[in-house]
Amino acid sequence: MSRQLSYAARGKILAAALQVFRDKGYKEATVREISRVAGVAVGGLYPYFGSKEQLYVEALQEEMKQYNKRIGEFGNADPLIGIRRYIENHHEYMASRKEMVARHFKDYDLEFAKPVRNRFFAYQKEFLEAIIRKGAEQKIFPVADCGQAALFVLCVLKGSLFYDLAGMIDLSTSGESLCRLVLDFLKNEKAAEHVPRIPGETEGQGTPGNRR
Repeated sequence: MSRQLSYAARGKILAAALQVFRDKGYKEATVREISRVAGVAVGGLYPYFGSKEQLYVEALQEEMKQYNKRIGEFGNADPLIGIRRYIENHHEYMASRKEMVARHFKDYDLEFAKPVRNRFFAYQKEFLEAIIRKGAEQKIFPVADCGQAALFVLCVLKGSLFYDLAGMIDLSTSGESLCRLVLDFLKNEKAAEHVPRIPGETEGQGTPGNRR
């Protein structure tokens, strides 16, 4: 019974941390506020999470797990549909969490969180690469380097997110155009043969997943 209660308490604290970090970001969030939302004493957090850093890392991992769960089925779809649904999901997710995403951008300088972000970005690249490779095998995408093509798509998505947060574009109205541009690029033989060689970027990319 005590073991079950411990798991329940840990889940309650993590849920509170997710809420507070979403609302305030890492730098403005406090352990005291998290404990208040969780309904436990401040000292009651530490048997489960040794520090605010650990709480943030595990909250990030939970966000990433939820995101990866959303995209899981896209890998089994037709490549054209899979790419489209991946981009649409990206826009929907970001639009519904715009303030949280803006705070994540401000927290990108947190060194202790970079390994988690790097793993998430690597998984997104691997996931997209598999879809593009399937499209290449089916002669849908005339892409020579599927890994670079996946990296290019992710960088385009990150750039669009940045400009949306800066108020320079509105993804709610321009998202469909961006989706068509990406698909047209992947289907264009001359363009796909010359995918820009982008140095391996894994630091601070993407959105809030471990592969597991």
